[in-house]
Amino acid sequence: MEGNSINLAKYKTGGAASPLAHKLRLLIYAIYVPIYIGLFFVVEKLVPETSDYWPSYIFIDDYIPFREEFVIFYYLWYPALVAIGVFLLIKDEEEYKKYMIGIIITFTFTLIFCLLFPNGQDLRPETFPRDNIFTHMIGAIYGADTNTNVIPSVHGIGAFLGMISTHRTKQITSKALIFGLDIVWMIIAMSTCFVKQHSILDIFAAAAVCAVMYFVNKIIDKRKEKLK
Repeated sequence: MEGNSINLAKYKTGGAASPLAHKLRLLIYAIYVPIYIGLFFVVEKLVPETSDYWPSYIFIDDYIPFREEFVIFYYLWYPALVAIGVFLLIKDEEEYKKYMIGIIITFTFTLIFCLLFPNGQDLRPETFPRDNIFTHMIGAIYGADTNTNVIPSVHGIGAFLGMISTHRTKQITSKALIFGLDIVWMIIAMSTCFVKQHSILDIFAAAAVCAVMYFVNKIIDKRKEKLK
């Protein structure tokens, strides 16, 4: 009967996705993270520390001391990348896509480069000058990650991509906050040199890779503007 009719429109599918469902779909980019981790360890096996690798080094490395305190910033890299990713997912979807695509392209490039051009570094100390919680943390890093496949530095790439997104998003407007985040991103990148996980040459290479990615995005954005 008409009086007892039920409106079925709300049960129909195919309509506009809810904001939550839309956000969840954007998380598909994050599937790359476990894929990268798996491929990273494959490359580690293919290019072990006993391989005949090209040593990454420049004279500046001799002036960078071993400072175990910087391991805090080395470990900060992981939550920092997640934090900026979650922030952009919630506040700036377009920048989130650029950030995640940047990670996918640059991290994959690094894996391929290390396979084609085996490299490593010989900067790790034979013994730690001090015995404390920080050197124990560095020892854990050395045990989990070999001294090969270092250039360009993925740690550096991640930090610089985070820095680029911090500047590019319109959701962070405070110049003081941006400046503070710049310092944090830079220290994260440089921490790899102080804990002797990377040569500064690896960081320079990471900056170059990110610069290329940045200008590619600029070109794409300009072409999109012309098509509007």
